[in-house]
Amino acid sequence: MIQSMGSAPGGGSQTVLADYADVAKSVEVSTSRMDTPGKMTFTCLESGPIGIPEGSLAELVCDEVKMFRGYVKVIERNKDGETTYTAYDQLRYLKANASYIFENMSLSQIIERIAGDFGLKVGALADTGYVFPCLIKEDESCLDMIFEALYETILQTGRIFLFYDDAGALTLTEAKDRLVKTLIGSGSLAIGFTYKRDIDSDTYNRVKLVKKNEQSGRTDVYVHEDTQTIKKWGVLQYYKEVDENLNDAQIDEMCRLYLKYYNRVLQTLTLEALGVPGIRAGFLIPVRIEEIDELSSTRLLLAEKVTHKFEADDHTMTIEVKSFDQLGGEDVG
Repeated sequence: MIQSMGSAPGGGSQTVLADYADVAKSVEVSTSRMDTPGKMTFTCLESGPIGIPEGSLAELVCDEVKMFRGYVKVIERNKDGETTYTAYDQLRYLKANASYIFENMSLSQIIERIAGDFGLKVGALADTGYVFPCLIKEDESCLDMIFEALYETILQTGRIFLFYDDAGALTLTEAKDRLVKTLIGSGSLAIGFTYKRDIDSDTYNRVKLVKKNEQSGRTDVYVHEDTQTIKKWGVLQYYKEVDENLNDAQIDEMCRLYLKYYNRVLQTLTLEALGVPGIRAGFLIPVRIEEIDELSSTRLLLAEKVTHKFEADDHTMTIEVKSFDQLGGEDVG
């Protein structure tokens, strides 16, 4: 469904609602768990002028499930009259840069403050139980601010939280509350998969955090490492300068948590499957792949990326999951 502004009798303007379900040749909706706005692209064959103006509201509903709600930002047309529209959800507006000081605020309060400044609609925001003593951000993308705070909240609490636009409402929830009941895998919807093991892109066995010490004029260094995996893989170092307002105990604990998270073989599974309306990035999905030892029994895995494709009567989806033993990975038999 497309909602746009059109001409009204008498020379005024009016809201126009149009159903493009039978006009669109293809529709694709993609979501990522971290850092990226939700996106929908759809292609139509148009003979006259471009039919949907920029800024129009685009909504996708499948089997009464609202899968996307956003605004048209990009329009492309080729010589054959095929016009492709790209719409993004509310997270797109958070890519604007700003400066903030957040004192004694939780992630939900940070989201509310930024969303209020940009006039964005907010839905349910979970209480994470973690408060940032002082978070200073200067000339940084608001989206990066929120996701950096989200990532830190996950590390500090050990709980997996998701931030996304739920069909028109900015939402913060815990992943365990977004459990998919449909099994995806061998004998159940899957039509193909790719499995990868990797210690090259996002694996670290030494974590080095540094903090500027204004009193001494030096830099304080905090290091945690795993000598066993260093012997096997060599030194893979993670380095970061941390907030100088954090105390020694907080930084040491952060260092420990970073090592716990990153010191592993990163496993990635990309599943091709028949489409299930409502599945999106961040949801916990039961997965079983007989050909992979680690997945020969059903496990709950966290979806990093999900792409739904609609063409004619076909609905398929691509699901990418990572880190089988972390952020999910529970064996459910």
